[in-house]
Amino acid sequence: EVNLALSLHAPNQPMREKIVPSAKGTPIESLIEALDSHMMALTKRKLLENPQEDDKATDFNAEERQTASKKKRAMIEYVMLVGDTSTIEAAHQLGKLCEGRHLVVNLIPYNKTDVKDKLDCPSEEHMQKFRRIVSSYGSFCSIRRTMGADIAGACGQLVVEQEKKQVV
Repeated sequence: EVNLALSLHAPNQPMREKIVPSAKGTPIESLIEALDSHMMALTKRKLLENPQEDDKATDFNAEERQTASKKKRAMIEYVMLVGDTSTIEAAHQLGKLCEGRHLVVNLIPYNKTDVKDKLDCPSEEHMQKFRRIVSSYGSFCSIRRTMGADIAGACGQLVVEQEKKQVV
C-alpha cells in the first residue's frame, strides 16, 4: 500500500493561488478528490472483485470514506504562516475540507530564512488553537516539532544556505 501526503498550505483555492501561483492549474476540489480516490482504492478493488455486491463501485458516502480511511491514511501537510492562511476562519475552512475523511493534518511551523519575502510563523499558542479547531472536525491534527532552526538547518533553510555558498 502507498500512503499519500498533500502539501496544501491554504484551505481554499484563492488563498492557494496567492501563495503558489501554479496552483491555478489544479483546483483544490480535484486534490481532495484525489485524496478520496486514494483512500477508497482498497474498497473499490474489493467491490470490483465482487461485482454482485454493488454496481456503484465509485460512489461512496461519508461513512464508507471514514471506514476506508481507517485502513489507508492520507496526510495534509500545511505550512503555518502568519496571515490569511492561519486565521481562525482558515482553521474552520481546513477542518470542513477534511471533515468526514479521517485525514491526518500535519501543521508545519514556518522556518524563517533571510529570503526577500518576510514570512513568519504564528505563535505556539495560536498554532495550538488552530490545531484544536481543525481537530474538532474529526481529523487527527498535530504540529510538527521543529529541529535545527537554531543552526539554519531546518526544513527550507538548508537550500538557502547552500545557494549563498554557491554565489560567493
